[in-house]
Amino acid sequence: MATTTTPSVSSQVLSDKKWARWTALALLASAMFFSYIFMDILSPLQSSLQILKGWDPSTYGNFASSETFLNVFIFFLIFAGVILDKMGVRFTAILSGTVMLIGAAINYYALTDAFTSSSLAAWFDANLNLPSAWWNVTPFFKGMPASAKFSAVGFMIFGCGVEMAGITVSRGIVKWFAGKEMALAMGVEMALARVGVFAVFIGSPWIATLGDNLSVTRPVGFAVLLLLIGLICFIVYGFMDKKLESQIGNTEEKEDPFRFSDLGKIFSSGVFWIVALLCVLYYSAIFPFQKYAANMLQCELGISVKTAGLIFSVFPLGAAAVTPFLGNYLDTKGKGATMLIFGALLMIVCHLTFALGLPLLRGAETGVINGTEAIVSGHVERVNPAANGTPNATVHVVFGIDNFANDEVKQLFIGKKTGETLVFNPRKAFEQPGAADPEASAEALISFLSDRETQIDFAQAMKIDEDFRLTIDSINEPTGWLGFTVAFIAIVLLGISFSLVPASLWPSVPKLVDGKLLGSAYAVIFWIQNIGLYSFPMLIGAVLVATNVGVMNPLSYNYTVPMLIFASLGVLALLFGLWLKALDAKRHYGLELPNKQPSTDEAVELDGLE
Repeated sequence: MATTTTPSVSSQVLSDKKWARWTALALLASAMFFSYIFMDILSPLQSSLQILKGWDPSTYGNFASSETFLNVFIFFLIFAGVILDKMGVRFTAILSGTVMLIGAAINYYALTDAFTSSSLAAWFDANLNLPSAWWNVTPFFKGMPASAKFSAVGFMIFGCGVEMAGITVSRGIVKWFAGKEMALAMGVEMALARVGVFAVFIGSPWIATLGDNLSVTRPVGFAVLLLLIGLICFIVYGFMDKKLESQIGNTEEKEDPFRFSDLGKIFSSGVFWIVALLCVLYYSAIFPFQKYAANMLQCELGISVKTAGLIFSVFPLGAAAVTPFLGNYLDTKGKGATMLIFGALLMIVCHLTFALGLPLLRGAETGVINGTEAIVSGHVERVNPAANGTPNATVHVVFGIDNFANDEVKQLFIGKKTGETLVFNPRKAFEQPGAADPEASAEALISFLSDRETQIDFAQAMKIDEDFRLTIDSINEPTGWLGFTVAFIAIVLLGISFSLVPASLWPSVPKLVDGKLLGSAYAVIFWIQNIGLYSFPMLIGAVLVATNVGVMNPLSYNYTVPMLIFASLGVLALLFGLWLKALDAKRHYGLELPNKQPSTDEAVELDGLE
């Protein structure tokens, strides 16, 4: 490790000035904030995609997985790490922003009416019709709408850009904050990303319902504009980075340039693989859980989707609030390896609470609707089937009484019992200011109900000026205050657990890897992480189906086994965390030491990253 000296005021470089390095962080973090918004922009609109574009849950799931496909199976992230180490932060940041924008633009075009009527749509209809077999690991399958196929292509390209941006931003933070507030800086960047997730679930439905009609294209277009701003942020950062390099020189690259053979140093490092496995275990227990969390809370607490979303919203907000403080603590006090262990313990406790604790507090089926929070499962059919012979399919529905906008309609359900039948008009039930165009919504949904025998969320049914007959199959009332309290506390603690990951895991990598290999090191870790993010959502979905055979009501699923799987990931993370701490105590990697050293607070050299 090279010896660093404290420069005089006159010899200070740009990264020594607090305003400059935090401006650089603001530019990098803003670009990532916009990218996270685009990544999840369609997540709250799944039901709308089904009605307007014909995307069923399988289609949407394959589209969502496509983001990591090229990174996992084509090893793009590995190549991205090499590009970063060879070309530097400035070039790779602008390249990643450009790739994200191209992929997002394709995604946007695929959802427009112009694409629907194009020859390109016809080509996608006729091609990429792969069977749903075990060997088909691609996002494409027979019966997938053309808009979903082309959207998946765009999302693949976007995924390459966003993951490249992720490792580039991490490398850029190290470059500007080495020997300074590095953990705090990484914590702030990740906190802003969590705010982006929260903003999506609030803003995307609002943008989609602006104007006279429901649109899934509008929020995607807005997110594309944000990515353009993000690219501009990367370009501005590039000017700052160029000035910094002109001051410090690229001495490390000149004296000891990157060689492909040096990658062997990463793959042969046992401690590096421990850190990489810790990363995939943590993130596989968090991000796939996010996709199922709202439904899990609905099943365990007997609450509506709005209430479940409100409870879960404390997770990204809590993580965003806590992460910078944890980062500051690690910068000044250290204990990075200990924090990883503590985070694993919290994760285990939370997932065991979801698996074993909440079922004990689960609201029992009452058989009578007592309040507007009640969840009703039943089957519905049209009172007056179409005269043209369109079949009157019986459709299974699940909805919360509080989702209805009309109080009179709500009162129709109060006091009703299991097995009773009632007739009501969905148009009246959902009629409210600012709702989607009734005619367009009615036409789309009537066609949907007529053509398919499926499950739908009646709360998303929009407006239909027609009478429907509903037969009540089951009624679930919400769990009492104890269940709500336990769930809320578990979600808060899980957010704290997740906050420990970016604050302690990412700053530990520069202590284990040579500085010139840092980009490749982050790339390998992100690649392994992507394997987990690609696999576990599908695994949890398969397990959920296998352990709930014959369950038609998606609000009656038993989540015990899926939550135990997440808890087991926490157990493995705990074991690896203990192993890492033992190795650090033996080999003195400095994982327990503070990132900010008083003697080198003003240092500018990066050659101490080993």
